[in-house]
Amino acid sequence: MKIHDLFLELASKKRLGILQALGERPMKFTKLSKKFKMTSPEASRQFSRLMEVRLIEKKGDGNYYITYLGKLVLSEIPNLEFISKRSDYFLSHDTSPVPPHLLNQIDALSKGEIIIGVYEALNTTDKLFEDVKEYLWYIADDVPMHYLPRCENKLDEGVEFKAILPEKVASAMLPTLSEKIRKGIEVRVLDEVRMAIDVNDGFAEVALPGLDDKIDYGAVILGRDSRFRAWCNGVFEYYWEKAKPCEV
Repeated sequence: MKIHDLFLELASKKRLGILQALGERPMKFTKLSKKFKMTSPEASRQFSRLMEVRLIEKKGDGNYYITYLGKLVLSEIPNLEFISKRSDYFLSHDTSPVPPHLLNQIDALSKGEIIIGVYEALNTTDKLFEDVKEYLWYIADDVPMHYLPRCENKLDEGVEFKAILPEKVASAMLPTLSEKIRKGIEVRVLDEVRMAIDVNDGFAEVALPGLDDKIDYGAVILGRDSRFRAWCNGVFEYYWEKAKPCEV
């Protein structure tokens, strides 16, 4: 099967709906036809097309089933749906810094909201920061200095801090910080940082490079659900393994 043949079959809302319905449980012809408000001839055409590309099959019990191939194809749909829904954002933001294995799971960000404007993003983060209780991991090409006194307070509360920064930024900045910050925040460095992640036990934020190839802090994706935060944790851990300890 050619990829254009696959996309052609998925281009129908009804065929996609049938595939998704069978992904939940096997169903008979009559029930599927009624569910999608199709006449018998129309339903037969739609089922035949899906069977021709082997996404579904009919078995001896009279039920239609999704095939293993169909399940695999169906598993990719949420990613495509999210990319399509947020197409305006992805037209102007580069996803290449996202680790490849997590790029295939970018729909984990689907419940997030895009906060437009640097001031709005900082103001939202300020309000949420106070609820951080356990840990905060941070990747960026710079450090918002106004957070440092509050980080000291969070260190006193037992919050774990980790940060990944460009080596030049870390080497220039860290010697100027308080001893509590230098000892309390574990820092690793990379030659270059091309995306920003702020993830903790309450929320997470993602910022990608814009059209100028610089991290766009004026269009931040913020999410609070566990899958969103787990995805951001995965990005951080990927780069943490690649980064080296900062020697200051």
